[in-house]
Amino acid sequence: MNFATSDCLSDDKTTYICDRKFSCGCSSDLTIRGRIFGGENVLSYSWGWIVSLYRSNIFFCSGSLISSNLILTAAHCIQPELLKLSQITIIAGSNTLSNRDGQGQLRHIYEVFIHPDFENKLKLNDIAIIRLSKPFDMSNSRLAIVCLPNAITAELITKLEYPIPGTTLVVIGWGITEYSRMYPSTILQQVTVKAVASTSSDCTTSTREMVNVTVHFCAGVPGGGKDACLGDSGGPIMAFVDNRWQIVGLISNGYGCALPGHSGIYTRVAYYIPFIETIKNQNQTIYSSVIATCLIYYKKK
Repeated sequence: MNFATSDCLSDDKTTYICDRKFSCGCSSDLTIRGRIFGGENVLSYSWGWIVSLYRSNIFFCSGSLISSNLILTAAHCIQPELLKLSQITIIAGSNTLSNRDGQGQLRHIYEVFIHPDFENKLKLNDIAIIRLSKPFDMSNSRLAIVCLPNAITAELITKLEYPIPGTTLVVIGWGITEYSRMYPSTILQQVTVKAVASTSSDCTTSTREMVNVTVHFCAGVPGGGKDACLGDSGGPIMAFVDNRWQIVGLISNGYGCALPGHSGIYTRVAYYIPFIETIKNQNQTIYSSVIATCLIYYKKK
């Protein structure tokens, strides 16, 4: 979404003002661009689409609301051979893990759509959609839906990356914030980074051949110090476009956390808009369902 920016604050504390005429990309409060690893606590309910995922009441990943009953997340978070549907709960509307502030709504999963070409080792096509057993109550001002980008083809990616290198992006999550503290943050964190060109050494050498430029993009800051980390997987990286927040990537992979010369790796959401829209429109004729460990795992015919 495109928020207007105010220069009365320092450069790393710019206030974004959302245009609330849009049905997505706007939360109930102003959002301040901050410093997850090298980050800071978010303002109360400034990111209404973020959800936390729990397995047997233990937090393990994040996701983003793209409708009242659909959540976009990373496929490696929801692997059929590792998880059972009945074990997973999802909370929206709370900035704290395990709904410590008592403000969240809890839901269960009805089905999961994992990209048919997901490959875990290199995190290729690391994207999945969760359909809830019951929609979230979007009349609650603490909840919101994030905007999706326009579709971008593989051919266009080779000519013009999206997000465009140098674009300011915001990452949010509950992952670890220090190596000395190997457990999640109890309060949602945010950090500001920039999209990195796929040809940059920070993207090509730091990631140890883990980047496929069609399905991935890199983001970070020169010199390191700001990044997503363990526990942030599946959460969003967002750009402020046309006064709305837009989810341009999913936290997927990387080499270490916030290391100099090592950008984070994100699933390029724009490339997967056809996959996402297929699920949103419930037009699943190109898929056949296979039951695997209590999840609906979709593969091409």
